Amino acid sequence: MTLYSKWGEILNIDSPLQEYPRPNLIRDSYVNLNGVWEYQIISDGESISNDWNKIIVPFGVGSKLSTVSNILQPTQELWYRKRFDYNKKNKKTILHFEAVDQVCWVYLNGVYIGEHEGGYDKFSFDVSDIIKTSNELIVKVKDYSEKGIYSYGKQRLKPNGIWYTPISGIWQTVWLEDVSLDYIEDVFYQCDFDNKKLTVSLVGNFKQAVIVISEKGKIIKRDITSDNIVEIEFEEIHPWSIEDPFLYDVYIETEGDTIKSYFGMRKVSRIIDEKGIARFALNNKALFLSGVLDQGYTCDGIYTYPSDEAMIFDISMAKKLGFNMIRKHLKQENRRFYYLCDRMGILVFQDMINGGGASNLISYKQIIGMLGFKKDDSKYKFFKRDDENSRKMYYKELNDMVLTLYNNPSIVCWTLFNEGWGQFDSREVINFVNKIDDSRLINHASGFFDQGLQDFYCRHVYFKKINFKKDKFNRINIIGEFGGYSYFVKEHSQFDKGYGYKNFKNVEMFNKKLIDVYRNEIYPCIKEGLSGCVLTQLYDVEKECNGLITYDRKVLKVDAKRIAAINLKLTKGVK
Repeated sequence: MTLYSKWGEILNIDSPLQEYPRPNLIRDSYVNLNGVWEYQIISDGESISNDWNKIIVPFGVGSKLSTVSNILQPTQELWYRKRFDYNKKNKKTILHFEAVDQVCWVYLNGVYIGEHEGGYDKFSFDVSDIIKTSNELIVKVKDYSEKGIYSYGKQRLKPNGIWYTPISGIWQTVWLEDVSLDYIEDVFYQCDFDNKKLTVSLVGNFKQAVIVISEKGKIIKRDITSDNIVEIEFEEIHPWSIEDPFLYDVYIETEGDTIKSYFGMRKVSRIIDEKGIARFALNNKALFLSGVLDQGYTCDGIYTYPSDEAMIFDISMAKKLGFNMIRKHLKQENRRFYYLCDRMGILVFQDMINGGGASNLISYKQIIGMLGFKKDDSKYKFFKRDDENSRKMYYKELNDMVLTLYNNPSIVCWTLFNEGWGQFDSREVINFVNKIDDSRLINHASGFFDQGLQDFYCRHVYFKKINFKKDKFNRINIIGEFGGYSYFVKEHSQFDKGYGYKNFKNVEMFNKKLIDVYRNEIYPCIKEGLSGCVLTQLYDVEKECNGLITYDRKVLKVDAKRIAAINLKLTKGVK
């Protein structure tokens, strides 16, 4: 059965996803290259031919919305071609790719302009001396999926169960902008919540910059600097919170450049309550984290949401059901997604995308992990991370992710490894992240193979009753995954049978089990020290039918008011 969301059904293939892709640094110059491109797939070593076919960018090969259903093999090459006209209006022209999975080589007007490794992060090229009025852009792509050294998330060449259909190639927006020679390349905000200070770090070759900060249209701070780093003090601050996701507007101007940006003032920390229990705190107030797993998959775009409205629906639905946190699971999302989380007020636990050797759902290693066995994660072969190049690539992709998402106040935690998949050297990885970003908490091992480090003690509990288990290090105690209860709605699935950990034949029993596990297992653990939980999951993904919503986002399987009431009770359980 061919499955489409309502946003995919009305997609304009000539101009999809036209929204500005970089919400934290906006300038007037913007040309979107999404739409109809050409492609061909050839075997390694073959020459490209004149046999070009149409593809819809930025939807990855393998997705319905791209119109190309092929699964690209590691022995194949994917070639793109885009012909376009361009009217240059400033000194420099920058060509941006928001994400290409996994490795690509880029040519403009017959000139090789560069390459990029890693399937999840943005990259760009200065094409000032190459761009013309009429242009031909060529992109060559290789995708090794789980067979290479790169992160791949839940994608698998042979999808089944918890492993899903892979995509390849361009899967986020491609765009151009013209800038001055003194343009602002990037901006970073470091908030000191307790001392009411903001440090603004500017990247760029400018002589002088004017920084203007506004609150609800009223200018509250104005600073002129010749330095790349400036500290701004506030008399009072308007905190960013779930209930009031307030964002300050920022305007920055150099001799030839003007950008619009934003930031949110908030603090994330671990505190000890009056009973000596470690709790998660937002703005110095303890908060129970009632979360839901969000894998970032859609039935028609797979990795790529068809529109902003589709992303807003998912975030709104999580909030409607009373969740205050989503765990973005083993995928780095497009930058607009996190902007919407900032604007709408929901916390994000951001997973690093897993890589290394592919693991099975039930392997002897994971069973060992479930039994609480502590395995030293410097044993690379045990964790299928014995390839040194794979470990180096992990650091590169992790660095890119943290820097790209650094400014988003909604992101409150980095999850470094999930269930031991490709885990290695957790202590060193934690130190690496803390040097880049010390404003967030770190969950180094979600599920299994805890090394006793950093901020969270995080267990995954499936197939058995949830009981509280004390952490000897008194870290924030959370259940990082639980549930997996499944109800299959055949009319809203592309498969004849569903997959789940515990299947229910009717929606009433499905709802009853969800309510019961919260009331009888999760809630009683809060007084003992449980500080958060993450339900699997917000929506079905392919065969996996354990979502609260169907994969096409058309059927809500649960009683929204009852789930919201349960979540309200949970969040009031911690003060």
